[in-house]
Amino acid sequence: MPQPKNIADLRRFLGMITYYSRFLPDVSTISYPLRRLLNKDKNLFWSAQCEAAFIKLKNEVASDRVLIPFDTNLPVTLTTDANPVGIAAVLSHGINKVEHPIAFASRSLTDAEQNYSQLDREALAIVFGVDHFFHYLFRHKFTLITDNQPLTRIFHPKSKFPKMTSARLLHYASFLAGFDYVVSFKKGTENQIADSLSRAPTAQGYVTTDMIINEEVHRICSSTVFEISTKTVTVEEIVKETDKELSKLKRGIKSNSIESDYTLNEEILFKNDKVVVPKSLQLEVLKDLHSTHLGIVKMKQLARRYCTWKNIDKDIENLVKSCKDCLYTQNNPPKAPVYHWDPPSNNWERIHLDYAGPFRGYYYLVLIDAKSR
Repeated sequence: MPQPKNIADLRRFLGMITYYSRFLPDVSTISYPLRRLLNKDKNLFWSAQCEAAFIKLKNEVASDRVLIPFDTNLPVTLTTDANPVGIAAVLSHGINKVEHPIAFASRSLTDAEQNYSQLDREALAIVFGVDHFFHYLFRHKFTLITDNQPLTRIFHPKSKFPKMTSARLLHYASFLAGFDYVVSFKKGTENQIADSLSRAPTAQGYVTTDMIINEEVHRICSSTVFEISTKTVTVEEIVKETDKELSKLKRGIKSNSIESDYTLNEEILFKNDKVVVPKSLQLEVLKDLHSTHLGIVKMKQLARRYCTWKNIDKDIENLVKSCKDCLYTQNNPPKAPVYHWDPPSNNWERIHLDYAGPFRGYYYLVLIDAKSR
């Protein structure tokens, strides 16, 4: 949590501290130097006393006074939030109607993600939170809390998608389908913790599932949506045209360890429903894909069903263009079907002529009647 730069930042931080004040001893005394700043003008004078109070409060929130260990026997809650610069999630236990936090998480948005609509950013925050706390949530029922009411209907486990649901939300819902959860709505004014964390996000140093899903969405849009009539761009049509691209992500596989170039020693990981092939095995996979000498287009279609890696399309093109057997036969015209003559009704109705020879220094004109032979 960075040092507050203005009164609004300070209010958000103090709101978070107030939310957990029941767990903190002498919180009023510790926070007094910070609360005193709220009574002054808009110019925030940050003294050494304020810095000491700020650091102490952060340490208290991250201490065992506030955080509790994860317990499989207690109800689990995941609260998420998003804003134009970051997304955040809070994992907590509900004990006697009191929220006890287990862990906090946040990350900053990429330049592309900052252009998303607020609905997509809120959905992205949910996928980020579920992915970040995957080991706590997988095969464990939990309550998903968001302050975006439309998402409570879109991501409801038993609800059907609206006709014009975006491909990105379809992918997010497909990922969430592997978890056991219920969705709950909380007003934005009551979602103070996740809101405070999302406005002070940490830098992201690795590729997460939500990032991979977004990359997959962009690829699908470029390869399928432009081939579909604008009159039929509905959920059913997109699912049909993308074949199995919208199928569920492989369950039980974490994606946090996938690097940006998808090459990890000798490991084979899963990206959505396709295997991410390490660099040392890519040539063998290409040979298998090209074993029947498919063309570039069909080979790409086959590859997209099962595997992927960075620049796979370019590698396929290079392999096909360098295949000697393909080069030898690529310009051959198609073979004409063999025509079977109909039997004639009478002699000399149809005759066949050809030359034979040389035989003993002569050429012969051979004539055969098709009826009498």
